[in-house]
Amino acid sequence: ASSEAAQVVMMTDSLDALADTMLISQRAHRYALAAAATGMGLSLAAMLLAAVGLLTPVAGAVVQEGIDVLAMLIALAAAIPLRRHRPTFALTDGTTVNELHAEHQHLKEIADQLRATADTLTPGQSLEAVHTLLVRLEFEQLPHERAEEQRLYPLAARALGGVDPMAALSRAHAEIERQVHYLRGMLEIESMEDDDVIELRRVLYGLYAVLRLHNAQEEEIVFSLRRPAEDSEAA
Repeated sequence: ASSEAAQVVMMTDSLDALADTMLISQRAHRYALAAAATGMGLSLAAMLLAAVGLLTPVAGAVVQEGIDVLAMLIALAAAIPLRRHRPTFALTDGTTVNELHAEHQHLKEIADQLRATADTLTPGQSLEAVHTLLVRLEFEQLPHERAEEQRLYPLAARALGGVDPMAALSRAHAEIERQVHYLRGMLEIESMEDDDVIELRRVLYGLYAVLRLHNAQEEEIVFSLRRPAEDSEAA
């Protein structure tokens, strides 16, 4: 029912196809208008020449066939393969993007550590692993997110265009920072009760979920803008 009601059905898991679809439809529309305008304009000119006796019926028929063929060739030009739409970072942005991408890849393990720590956290257990994670979050993860906000996101916004394309990712940065500060407050509780441990585990799971989602969003939206040469170098 959805596919029958929709004007466009996307069969891939990437929104890049939407941009390709828009470019193809706009290009086809331009060629259709050009073919129609050319055919009608030339036919009208031939009719005026025939009306004043400058074009015989036989010559007019031949000219009309030529006009039809020309209009069809113009329309068929829309079938020429079109380069896929893929915005990329500017060449001058390569160093910054590669540096932050390497950090991004290195810090992805923190999310997995958050979940593993939360899975094993029980009342009465030592919180040393949580403290270790907090240090990594405060001295590695948060500085990385701030560097992305200041150095990477303006470059991505320029490549993507539109109205504030990085708003959702910036909001995720703010949520990560808020959760880390809350985790710091939880660990400052002097005598932690069982309910506090349950809340601490909830915070760890929450941070894990936000980080995993944010990492996936950055890979899909931001780091997909890296140029193919940069991708092959990274591989």
